[in-house]
Amino acid sequence: MKHIILTFSLLIIILPFTANGQEEQSASLDSKVSIQIEDGRLLDLLNHISAQTGIYFSYDPVLVNTDRPISIVVNDQTIQQVLDEVFGKPFHFNLLKNQLIITRQKIQKAGASANQRISYELSGKLLNNQNKEEIPYASISVVGHPFGTISNVDGEFQLKIPSEYESDTLVVSCLGYNRLYILPDTLKQGELDIYLDPVEIQLREVLVSAANPIQVLDKMLENIDNNYSTNTQLMTSFYREVLKQDKEYINVSEAVMDILKASYSNPFRQDQIRYLKGRKSPEVQSSFQLVDFKMQGGPYYITKLDVIKTMDSFIDKEFREYYTYSFKRVIDYVNRPTYIIHFEPDGKFDYLTYEGELYIDKETYALVYAEFSLSRSGKKSARRSLIKKKPRGFNVRPIDLDYTVTYKRHHDRWYLNSAQTSVKFHVKSRQDNINSVFHSISDLLITNFRETNLRRFKRDENFDSSDIFSEIITSYDEDFWGDYNVIKPSEDLRNALKKQPKQESLLNSTPPMIPLTSQKSQP
Repeated sequence: MKHIILTFSLLIIILPFTANGQEEQSASLDSKVSIQIEDGRLLDLLNHISAQTGIYFSYDPVLVNTDRPISIVVNDQTIQQVLDEVFGKPFHFNLLKNQLIITRQKIQKAGASANQRISYELSGKLLNNQNKEEIPYASISVVGHPFGTISNVDGEFQLKIPSEYESDTLVVSCLGYNRLYILPDTLKQGELDIYLDPVEIQLREVLVSAANPIQVLDKMLENIDNNYSTNTQLMTSFYREVLKQDKEYINVSEAVMDILKASYSNPFRQDQIRYLKGRKSPEVQSSFQLVDFKMQGGPYYITKLDVIKTMDSFIDKEFREYYTYSFKRVIDYVNRPTYIIHFEPDGKFDYLTYEGELYIDKETYALVYAEFSLSRSGKKSARRSLIKKKPRGFNVRPIDLDYTVTYKRHHDRWYLNSAQTSVKFHVKSRQDNINSVFHSISDLLITNFRETNLRRFKRDENFDSSDIFSEIITSYDEDFWGDYNVIKPSEDLRNALKKQPKQESLLNSTPPMIPLTSQKSQP
């Protein structure tokens, strides 16, 4: 019997509670280094400084091109002197513990030279023009450029735009709505309420009868090299993990990260993730909480939601016999006719299976959107497959495991744009008087990307499957992000990030820890 490789299974591991702390580095900008690089790259210089001092760098790849050629010889010079020589006056360097943040200095527009960048910020809320309801997860970007953001669950968004694009047009798009183009003069009005018109998404019936789901899937696979990049991409991304126990926020952690997106034509090369900078809420714990959930490998595994890259079972021809496919309809998705193919398990199986929908562009046969969940039969096997360890007397049952992934078109290619996981578990223990639903939501947004010759990140920079994201993040800072584009927190998230930890005693006991681990699973 064939072994089906299934992605996004979550293992629950309950371990003894441990407190991890990072040892602070004593290095400063006055620390001295000696470096010799011939025909290298800027990244090599940063790596040499890191190796000699223990300092790690955070920067926006739009502003700092680490592939820039460089040759340099320095002997016993300070880090500040080296960086000033290489970067020049427009850049500013701020060292927080062992993290050195590289930014461009703020300047007034009237005195700016041609090569200096000025960003301005647009923020507002997206609303349905008919019923005035908020529109979540809509895309906001500048026409013809790869960077942008999405609206949060309240329809709010925030977009930081480099000065060279201030005369370009903004485009707002969302499934079920007409695309909206906004002129530059409108962009500078600050806080905006933007109204989108709903559209009738079903197209003519003649199109519905013309499509065979298997043929559409075959054409999707045949056109992967035409539709997706065959070159390595360096992607700037924003990642957020939210954990709730019932209605209480336990933890909010978020970060800007680099993703080294491997070519779609090379299925054996994996994507890599590098942490740049992050923040998290205080340890918010309610008085009834006796269980500590932590997501292990979250950023690493959410990139596996790129189902075209990972060739998941419901896409791969080899495993097609385990699923049944049906054609639902043709819709208008971002002003393009798009097939919707529904899939579900073809029977009941003793392993994890999924059901959902694939949105496939009618013109190019590119997968542009997918949403799927653990199937009903998959949930029955999930209690055995997903729960690796648990304390005695605890009953842990998965309720819902839902996933979405979107792709964005740029210069006739489609690129990973966003991904989300939503996982709910019911945890019950009579002995400890616990009967709660834990809900973990992880969001990934690609805010910019470019081609790169970079092959891999340094081993100590690379985020892997065993890392616990929330343990590498620094504390909350309201003005932390600078010029990075992020997903604007909703109002309740903003409150959770600022909330002070409660001081109630947890019954004088140490809570057992339940890390949720996303990983591939085999029957």
